[in-house]
Amino acid sequence: MKNYLSCAETAVMIRQVLKESFPGVKFSVRSSVYSGGASINIRYQDGPNYDAVKAVVGIFEASYFDGMQDYKGQNYTAIDGQEIRFGADFVFVNRQISDELYAAALDALYEKFAGNFASDPLPRVTVADVKNGASLSREIPGMGNGLYGGFNRRLDEVVKELAADFPVQESATLARISSLGDDGYGMGCVGRLAA
Repeated sequence: MKNYLSCAETAVMIRQVLKESFPGVKFSVRSSVYSGGASINIRYQDGPNYDAVKAVVGIFEASYFDGMQDYKGQNYTAIDGQEIRFGADFVFVNRQISDELYAAALDALYEKFAGNFASDPLPRVTVADVKNGASLSREIPGMGNGLYGGFNRRLDEVVKELAADFPVQESATLARISSLGDDGYGMGCVGRLAA
């Protein structure tokens, strides 16, 4: 096996891992090479939450970025025990929410905080309000102002909860890949791990 996979070859491997980990979910996986690096963009609608997908594909990132030092460092990886460098510096995950999932989340949110909304003089938030940003200024009555009482924050939590039970299957391809650590220079880095 060669010790470097191009960005496109890395994308092929990611597609396989996603297919094995989340059968039946349609993912768009696009590689992009540009001056100074390369990345892979993953897009999908509904399905598993962002954290579940990122946990599966994060190992394919050949780099990390430490904003405190403005430093781009290197991650080390192995396939079947042989060190390899993936061709994508970063893997971005973009989950899009359908109108149907937003509608279900709104119903669940209004049910969860029914007592709070009982005396709300404002009309019920709609999917259109969420999509055009009108819900950003809304709060859940009695929850206080700001970030923690914000309507959209609570709605995002409900959307995440609705996908929490989405099963992640074992991936034979992912089982072959292991982390060997990083270059050890960034904040919170561990350095090179013993093979």
